[in-house]
Amino acid sequence: MSGTLPVLTTEQAEVVVRKHLAGHTRSVVWQITEIKNKGYSFTSRSRTYILDLAPANSRGEDIALPPCSCFLTIESPTTPSESEYRTNTLELVSHVLSLIRSNTDIPIPQSILDITLELVPFHFLLSPASPIASNEFIPLSIARKSGQLSLEETLLIDLQIGKFLGQLHSGVQNDWFGLPQLNEPKEPSYSWQEKFTLLLETLLSECQSREVDLPYEEIRRYLSRAIGFFLFDDVDVPSLVWLTGSEDDIYVFAPAQVQGSPNGKESGIAAILPNVAHALWGDPLLETFFLPPAPSTAVLEGYTGSGGGHLNVFPRQKTKRLWYTVFLALVVLREREAAGLEIDSSGMPSREWAVNLIHDAVLTLKDAPCY
Repeated sequence: MSGTLPVLTTEQAEVVVRKHLAGHTRSVVWQITEIKNKGYSFTSRSRTYILDLAPANSRGEDIALPPCSCFLTIESPTTPSESEYRTNTLELVSHVLSLIRSNTDIPIPQSILDITLELVPFHFLLSPASPIASNEFIPLSIARKSGQLSLEETLLIDLQIGKFLGQLHSGVQNDWFGLPQLNEPKEPSYSWQEKFTLLLETLLSECQSREVDLPYEEIRRYLSRAIGFFLFDDVDVPSLVWLTGSEDDIYVFAPAQVQGSPNGKESGIAAILPNVAHALWGDPLLETFFLPPAPSTAVLEGYTGSGGGHLNVFPRQKTKRLWYTVFLALVVLREREAAGLEIDSSGMPSREWAVNLIHDAVLTLKDAPCY
């Protein structure tokens, strides 16, 4: 069970920054921006903020010094869940980020984890300060939808995403499948089909207990058929899968900051949010960046060029991807239900979106090949 999700105050943010960030023992937090992440990576138990920092005595609008900001993710203290499917705690998030940083070239900074509750009444993960203000970068999803990216910039970013995913899946691997753990599990699973179907059934049962309107009988019937054909048994090596990572979690430099920038900012990825609360050891095809009609040609080129395997070669793999879409929708449903979110006016994945996606996928699964 989780406690009430806290709301970060300026005083709390400054205590954290002054304690943990080198060179910022007297800095002030002159602006706090909550990242309204209601995309696939949304979790009901945590919040992420961008903190704009400035030296002491410079609070206010007259700040002429170089910009500086950092990310801060907070989470209420929790009692460990006994469910087969659960979101990763900040301690596990920190562990996963460390694995990524150690085994890939993905630009993940070494963040500071504090779960002592000595400074503030919540757990937190604090990134190092970067010489950039919060208004100088925007989510890739917004930049793309608003037409702010040139064709060259789009190709560059897609290649970078593909490269990072290829490194992630080929460079961060494990001996067993399932959710990340700090220690070896007592009963590790070496079968992806066994672990995936257990996780899927867990999410399905949770939705059913909450009386979510889904075709449960059909889902279980088609799943039994898929299991009978060993649809998920073609995964030999457990890779770290971001799962819910999307363009909402990737920030790019705002075009106005790139053109003629005196700070030498380049187009491309500026930051990646530490949103790996749903990451797990599994099949790389489970990645939401591969949700049809994705990936783009450039993402695929970067992916295979950096160690990623070939995707959707046979019809059965397209069927498997359909099941992964159902799984993603169930994860979204779980978080929306926990947060009490019915409708999302921002156009991001909502409860209604997830329910409709599952219904549509099940219609296709009825006659989808498993061989």
